[in-house]
Amino acid sequence: MKLSSRSRYGVRALCALAILSRDNSPVPLARISKCEGIPKQYLGLIFHKLRKSGHVEAVRGLNGGYKLAKSPAEITVASVVRALDGPIAPVKCLIEREKGHRYCWREEVCLSRPAWAFLQQQIEKTLESITIESLIKKKCPTET
Repeated sequence: MKLSSRSRYGVRALCALAILSRDNSPVPLARISKCEGIPKQYLGLIFHKLRKSGHVEAVRGLNGGYKLAKSPAEITVASVVRALDGPIAPVKCLIEREKGHRYCWREEVCLSRPAWAFLQQQIEKTLESITIESLIKKKCPTET
């Protein structure tokens, strides 16, 4: 499974925002863009989704910008990936199209589906255990 640049940039940008806004003051998008080397226009699209998902708040005005809507300890990498890219799934057949309906009609007889479901659970479990706070403190859950 390959994470999109949107998700990778989103996580990086939230880490930068957490560091640049230690006192929870708004940080201009241009500053985050410059710090992380992410095009400002693309970052604007990312932050629009992050705002809609409740990860950041926009502050208008002269000293406006963005600030985290939650503490860095409450924002998981999994929640960022879901907000920017949708469900976390290594294969399309694990994603529900509509309530109770999946993409693959072979779900009931597929011998490989349990392997993909297990992989999905492990990926989600790992990404849920990593927070923006653990990243900025450089302490991922597997490190001691």
